[in-house]
Amino acid sequence: MAGRWKFPAALVVMLAAPLSAQTGAPVPLAEDGPVPASTTRHSMVLPAGRIAYRATWFEHVLRDAQGQPQATISAIAYVRELPRGAAARRPVLFAFNGGPGASSSPLHMNGIGPRLLWPRDPAGNRQLLANPDTLLDVADLVFIDPVGTGFSRPLRAGGGKPYWSGPGDAGAVLDLVRAWLTREGRGQSPLIFMGESYGGYRLGLMATDMADLPVAGIVLVSPALEFSRQADQQAIDSLPSMAVAAWLRHRRADDSRSAAQVWDEARVLAQGDYAAALQHGSALGEAEAARLAARLAGLLHLPETTIRAANLRVPVQQFLEQVVPGQVVGRLDTRIVAPQVVRIGDPPDRPAAARDPALGLGRSNVILSPPIGAYLRDDLGVRTRRDYVSLTLDVNFAWDFRPADPRPPFNPNVADNLGDLLAAKPGARLLAYGGYFDLATPALATQYGITHSRIPPGRVRFAFGPSGHSVFEGESRPAATATLREFIAQATGNDHAEKARQGE
Repeated sequence: MAGRWKFPAALVVMLAAPLSAQTGAPVPLAEDGPVPASTTRHSMVLPAGRIAYRATWFEHVLRDAQGQPQATISAIAYVRELPRGAAARRPVLFAFNGGPGASSSPLHMNGIGPRLLWPRDPAGNRQLLANPDTLLDVADLVFIDPVGTGFSRPLRAGGGKPYWSGPGDAGAVLDLVRAWLTREGRGQSPLIFMGESYGGYRLGLMATDMADLPVAGIVLVSPALEFSRQADQQAIDSLPSMAVAAWLRHRRADDSRSAAQVWDEARVLAQGDYAAALQHGSALGEAEAARLAARLAGLLHLPETTIRAANLRVPVQQFLEQVVPGQVVGRLDTRIVAPQVVRIGDPPDRPAAARDPALGLGRSNVILSPPIGAYLRDDLGVRTRRDYVSLTLDVNFAWDFRPADPRPPFNPNVADNLGDLLAAKPGARLLAYGGYFDLATPALATQYGITHSRIPPGRVRFAFGPSGHSVFEGESRPAATATLREFIAQATGNDHAEKARQGE
């Protein structure tokens, strides 16, 4: 399509790890039209005591300029049962994942929601269990599934297209947020917005239209903040995470360093001698290039000849395929490896990132989650026959990445929009998560994007840890949720957060 912008596929496919391995057909139209909202009541026991809450699934119909329905966007909201006055003061956290084409299920069912979807047991079954690390004790939670994901669907042929672009998607999500706040009478509640992966980019686009909302905090989880970094900056940003991956696979028995220490040592090199050398370009002297190649070879466990052939800038995918002979290392989580295989029948233009062993996609473009669909139907009472779409590359490949206004001065780093929002909200704060084992959105890229934006440095906290792209997954969850709980308390006022925790 003439004039259509498409960013490199390796950058586009940033989908949080799915919660089911069942693959399916492309996302269909909604076969039953808009589905009525459903509300059920529940309770659970947390370290702070028993809490009662109501769970509501609902969808918002998106219409064109003539008022014709085009698609639906849906969400699952968990609201603690409290007296009306107390409920109105509680923080609300809106959360969404990335892709584009990912549902909110990783943050919802593998992160901060009241239920956890556990891995398969030896018999192949999966269980939904109470999540002791849920944040429902300190904030009401709303998990948003953009058009084409979860139970959200186009309502007619071509109905999803207006919302499969940066501006269209951001506007649809913000429409749902406003609709929920109005319906629930929560216009004065302190708001926290959490975006993971491409969800961080979405949040940056939304920020231009959020100044009228009572925003108290922004949470970026393994975020994509821009897609136009120069090759030198990409190499610099990726080096520490590549070093951690190589260290993990080739660690000596007497090496007692942690992932954080390895990452920081490599960061010093990346932002120091390495960055200085790359700035010279082709003018870099032969002796200095040879010395740097030797240092990188020891750090990345790749031959010096490979590093020299790559002009000292080893592409991430090449590194993932060569750092462990005969294996391919996961881009989303470098702790995961799989045998290198040639898959006959794959489309020739299918990006390597779609074959990431940490993604578990297989040959299909769509991953469905029957357990989440069953939970929404059986536990939350949603009356629909739709499959729950955990993630879909069909939406990803259909995405239009053109900005709303590409005319100069066009700044592709949407972190500037977040900086402008924080300037309009003097009390608001920003928390940025990242994982040392993430090579889809490396931690240093997150740090670079934020520190090279208009975000005030005194109102940002970085929280990097030993995780992959999904920072709440597995053993990382308790520490990550504790950090987020502390952030909510700081962003909304310690006294208020403590009262919210106790239900006062």
